[in-house]
Amino acid sequence: MNWKWLLFLLGTAVVLPTSSRADLAKDLRKQIERSTLDQPGTRPFHLKAVVAPSFERDKDSGRNGEVEIWWASPTQWKHEVRAPQFHQIEVVNGSQHWQKNDGDYFPEWLRETAIELIKPVPAIDEVLEHAKSAEVRHLGRMTNLNWTTPSGTTEIPNILRSWIAFQDSTGLLLYDGGLGWGGEFKDYEDFHGRMVARTVNVGSPQVTATVTTLEDLRENLTGLLAVPAAGGDSQLLQTVVLTEAALRQNLLPMEPVQWPPLQDGPLEGNVTTKIIVDRNGKVRETQSVVSENPAISDAGVQAILAMRFKPFLINGVSVQVLSQVTFPFKTVRPAGRENFESARTYFENGRHASFPAFGGGAPYVLRAEFQAMGSDKQVKVGRYEDTWLSASQWRREAWFENGHYVRSRDGERLYQLVEGPDQQLLQLVFRVLEPIPAIDTFVESDWKIKRDTVNGVSAVRVLAGYESPEGELDPDQARGFWFDDSGVLLKTYFNGLESRRSQIEEFASVKVARDIDVLRQGRLAMKITVKEVTPVGSLPEHAFEIKGHEWIRAFTSEVR
Repeated sequence: MNWKWLLFLLGTAVVLPTSSRADLAKDLRKQIERSTLDQPGTRPFHLKAVVAPSFERDKDSGRNGEVEIWWASPTQWKHEVRAPQFHQIEVVNGSQHWQKNDGDYFPEWLRETAIELIKPVPAIDEVLEHAKSAEVRHLGRMTNLNWTTPSGTTEIPNILRSWIAFQDSTGLLLYDGGLGWGGEFKDYEDFHGRMVARTVNVGSPQVTATVTTLEDLRENLTGLLAVPAAGGDSQLLQTVVLTEAALRQNLLPMEPVQWPPLQDGPLEGNVTTKIIVDRNGKVRETQSVVSENPAISDAGVQAILAMRFKPFLINGVSVQVLSQVTFPFKTVRPAGRENFESARTYFENGRHASFPAFGGGAPYVLRAEFQAMGSDKQVKVGRYEDTWLSASQWRREAWFENGHYVRSRDGERLYQLVEGPDQQLLQLVFRVLEPIPAIDTFVESDWKIKRDTVNGVSAVRVLAGYESPEGELDPDQARGFWFDDSGVLLKTYFNGLESRRSQIEEFASVKVARDIDVLRQGRLAMKITVKEVTPVGSLPEHAFEIKGHEWIRAFTSEVR
């Protein structure tokens, strides 16, 4: 799952009145135009950027190139782009339009990069129209707008997601995305009143464009924009965005796909990705793949790459096409192998087996201590207390040095209170003690399930995120949970931290881990010890209420 989408999910939803949405759209236009070079009023410029894979793992993807732009006005400019298998020079001078292409296919990652460098939101009017009805969420110091539009076909319905986020304090774009456009924008510098991102990340696999030159245009316009009388291509190379329904009108018959058996997860669903079809009707690129079962994704991509289309024509000229495609799959379990349940099932079973708030339903007070590094780099002891009467009346509280963090519920009201420093540490304590994600905070297709062992105990591992062929988990992406055959949680991994749960004892039919060791890179970073779990005694009036600190849960924030 794309990290920007995850950030959106974690935010707090805000419902704006119509007047506020109109103001938001006006402000958003100003913010977008502030970072757009390709618009009237921009000082003529010369820009050059180098493009390379963002991550070492994609170094052999062939996504290396250069972009160079000489710009005098929206109707007077020259572009030159280079990649290993493609080179294009394009000149626009008023009504004259000239191209010279070496290579028959314009890579989409390169095309989008060249656009995003100077025009981060190409269809600005369309985006602003969607902003009037988009979901608006705030996360930290940024604002995120997200919207969906119908996609797919009548037989296979789907949606397209689009988003845009900006920093509240500066109004600068942070990231945006939609079909055929989008990027992440960093390292802003002023260019005659335009705030220009000198680092732009685009696509999947992601590439990074680094601006090496941005200066006033010094070349003579007459010579620079002179359209040669000969040597250009007779037909311009264009990329056109189509709906999936329009895309499928040109789909040629194909053999039924032989889907592989799946050991775990859903046996039927859809594989969805963005594709680029060349002028001959061949699929040349796929972008991020989403599937109800990640184990089918590779086979789904191969099936999509095998699709063939009649060439798409605009005014009789064949064009490249960008669209989203939805491919249904249906398969079976392999014979003679262990079948696993869904991630949701393991999470629900583990929640009820390992945590008293979700288990037998008996009211309790759980008290724990934790050891962590203090502000003076010495190990200090913190406290945690969880008072639970019912699913609608509970209070979780932690203290460390001068920091204090509370989450509480009293009926339909939720509360959150943060005092002093160490908020991140105290939130980590909360998560380690109850780490299993709420059902509405994850996508089933993100998770892979396999048999594993924890300290010699047979376990089922439920994992999302990148795992290397050698079994190394990506500290930024991977999230893992290990359950024994009775459903008890034995181990977790998230944010590069591994937690090992031991000294498991029973309380009201729930098996509570009394010791939890939190390790980073194999070294102990925090130790949590549950001191006692006892029935609830007398409580002060309004024990679960924190006036003035009401909290609104986004649908993907943790319940507890």
